[in-house]
Amino acid sequence: MQQGVGVHIVSYKVGINFFPTALAFFKQLPLHKPLGLFTIVAISSCLQLSHAQVSPLFPDDIYADERARFLILEKSLRTLPKRRLEDLDAEIYGLANYPLYPYLLRLRLERTMSLKTQREVEQFLEDYAGQPVSYGLRYRWLNYLSSQGHENAFLSSYRDGMGAKLTCQALGYKLKRTDDPKPVLTDVDPLWYSGQSQPDECDPLFAKWRSNGLMTPDKVVKRIAIAAKEDNRRIIPYLKRQLPTSHQYLADAWSSVSRDVSLVNRTRLFPLKHKNSEAEILTWGIEKLAWRNPKAAIKAYNTYAPKNIFSEPELHIIQRAIALSATLDFLPEAHEWLDKADIAGASDDVKLWHVSFLLRGKQWQRVVDVIDAASPELQQEENFRYWKARALEELGNVMQATVMYQQLSTERNYYGFMASARINSQPNLAHTPAPLVQSAVHAIANTPATQRAMEFYRLERSTSARREWRYLLSNLPDSQVTDAGVLAYEWGIYDQAIISFAKSGYWDDVERRFPLAFESQFSEKSETYDVSKAFAMAIARRESSFMVDAVSPVGAAGLMQLMPGTAQYLAKKKVSRHTLFQVENNLDYGVQYLRYLGDKLDNNPVLVSASYNAGWRKVLEWLPAGEALPVDIWIENIPYKETRSYVKAVLAYQYIYEHQLGENKNVFPQLTQDVIPSSSAVSTHPVTGTLQLAPH
Repeated sequence: MQQGVGVHIVSYKVGINFFPTALAFFKQLPLHKPLGLFTIVAISSCLQLSHAQVSPLFPDDIYADERARFLILEKSLRTLPKRRLEDLDAEIYGLANYPLYPYLLRLRLERTMSLKTQREVEQFLEDYAGQPVSYGLRYRWLNYLSSQGHENAFLSSYRDGMGAKLTCQALGYKLKRTDDPKPVLTDVDPLWYSGQSQPDECDPLFAKWRSNGLMTPDKVVKRIAIAAKEDNRRIIPYLKRQLPTSHQYLADAWSSVSRDVSLVNRTRLFPLKHKNSEAEILTWGIEKLAWRNPKAAIKAYNTYAPKNIFSEPELHIIQRAIALSATLDFLPEAHEWLDKADIAGASDDVKLWHVSFLLRGKQWQRVVDVIDAASPELQQEENFRYWKARALEELGNVMQATVMYQQLSTERNYYGFMASARINSQPNLAHTPAPLVQSAVHAIANTPATQRAMEFYRLERSTSARREWRYLLSNLPDSQVTDAGVLAYEWGIYDQAIISFAKSGYWDDVERRFPLAFESQFSEKSETYDVSKAFAMAIARRESSFMVDAVSPVGAAGLMQLMPGTAQYLAKKKVSRHTLFQVENNLDYGVQYLRYLGDKLDNNPVLVSASYNAGWRKVLEWLPAGEALPVDIWIENIPYKETRSYVKAVLAYQYIYEHQLGENKNVFPQLTQDVIPSSSAVSTHPVTGTLQLAPH
């Protein structure tokens, strides 16, 4: 016992005082010497200390020693000369029972890839088909075989869907082996329909395809359209040369309109020789133009619609774009175009914006009429039920409105909570926890995919861990996905718990779907910056589902999805993405930013949440130009669909977290009383000179 404690203490000192992480520790070790007992114990202890920070709810760590050996072998497989890799085989196979053993096998296969290892590679791909450990290996193997000219092995290993380059090579190899090219060449069409230039490997295939008469003018025009819509005009001159003279003007029209959509009003580009093809160009161009200049789009529509060149679906596309753009720009033509666009066959958002437009003018009877004209399915959507009740209430039909509010108040969403507030009833969370069936959860915990995910979490390789968890969910029977959500929650992997419950469709386990993740840190930051704790948690839940290393497509990072520029503005110094992945730092900047927005926007939670998503300058632009608007009407008229959904979600989540935290609060009754002030309330801060909403 004393010896074990002593080793643990020494390991602790090594892990904390000399190396910031276990990974840094093992990087210092020589690769040419076998691992001693003390070294393995030291690394494993260091790993335990490092990864204890990931989640205190993780199960007992039974693989600490194996993990230490895995890290050493992994580095060796990546760095040792190829001729020395055989020396590692015994140590690799010694980890056959370790969950990440397949990843060592893959590394070895990648380093030793040759025609001699074909059997091993193909066996690995078969054994681990569809599993994350095999991702990308077949692609790499095929590229190797192609580079070496091993055509038979290539065709044996090739599978559909491997990308344009490998597909073209596979079809090219098949053409060499057949006397009848037509069946092979029928597979070329999907490769042809690309808006980008295809790899050089496809050129001989396209030449054969063309020489066999399979390149028609319609196929060329279709590819020109794809390229133009993808803003890739560089290949249009080449494609134009493949057309007969009678069709070449279509290439010019696509090129011109994709460069400047206002050119749809240049009638000489559209002689109506090939009406269907020209109608496609005009539909695309007028739709794009409508979002930039709806009046110019109306002019083009009025020019070509009387010529009857548009199909019914094309008319829906054009009318929708003009109607919605005119509505968002507050044009007087909006009413006319909404009536014109809101017809059978139109997209659902036309009806939504028709109602929103009428709400803005408080045309309550028209709101009822438009909703009643919707399809039965659409009328049952919670937003239309709420707005019909709201309109009936305003029209004095209080009894019918109350009945509708009562029905809606049983639902756990933004509209249900708003309906509850309007009849002074408590929102219904309908919390029904998923049963914790120990045998079912234990079985999932011991699947290979779960074990691999857990090991990656302990190694702080969250991306690989999530990849394994997604594989787990995709291969579980539907009845067990909820059990996986329960397991993830019990282990403190909250983002995967949320994802698992969403995939299973078990929506009623409110406590697990809205976990009190990082509660102590939220408490500290909320108190420091005087921000509602429930509001801050609602923002984080919506932003990242509590995924600490989440990164958005635009670069927002961490729990509260901070943009580096925002964090740097608050910190007055450079802030790295790694810093934003640290929970303490991310919450500090995120909650501080909420305080900043609250100060700028008169502590209005609706405007603050909208600004967190879309930016406060944009939100100030959205303030009503005339009189103030009720909160619910303003939210319904937020121009950005994403922000509109975001605000509704955050407000609903805020109430859920108020309940979860045991706070005797409910944001919704106040929302039914509040208004969003007009743009006249915007002023300039006397010190900073920036715009702000004047306090009440």
